[in-house]
Amino acid sequence: MSPATGGRPRLGRAPWTTAGDLDDAQRALVDRIRADWGGGSLGVSPFDDAGRLVGPFDLMAASPRVGAAMLEAASSFRDSDLTVLERELVILVVAAAEDAGFMWAGHHPVALAAGLAPEAAESIRSGAEPRLGEPLRTVHRVARRLADDGDLDDTAFDAALDRLSWRRLQEVVWLTGLYRAFGLAMRVARSPYPGRELEGQDERDR
Repeated sequence: MSPATGGRPRLGRAPWTTAGDLDDAQRALVDRIRADWGGGSLGVSPFDDAGRLVGPFDLMAASPRVGAAMLEAASSFRDSDLTVLERELVILVVAAAEDAGFMWAGHHPVALAAGLAPEAAESIRSGAEPRLGEPLRTVHRVARRLADDGDLDDTAFDAALDRLSWRRLQEVVWLTGLYRAFGLAMRVARSPYPGRELEGQDERDR
């Protein structure tokens, strides 16, 4: 892998934005991530030991205004009608579908703390159907169908609408799409698995 533009080190195969000089907007985004996401709210830290952003957080810093909007979208789900467990269930479904190791490592402990059974988490990770009661079963099936097919057929849509309500169904759709975007960004960048921030190592090297 050739050196990144301007001699900046790489994170996966992408230029490591926060390993170099930052402009005011980038510094403001780093400060916001430290305040909102750096206090142990995830299973992994957004920062490495040198204080540089890692995973999707560093990707956001490359275009800080767009990155701030993505961060705001993710934060907005804390005030949604979905429970913490429902939110984390959706994210784990996406992480498994996208083979996004950083996303899984960040959200798996949160899902367990919110009440997801470890065996259900392992089923999700392997692509199997977990044993869940309602409404978690419907949340899982909607997220899985969206992650796999990008759509719901009429039968699945009507069942989800009946069991979740229109507002909550929309929140599952938006949340799935948002984290699929994070997964896409990390796949393109070959974002390293947590703790493997050395150049040339990506999520497929774990």
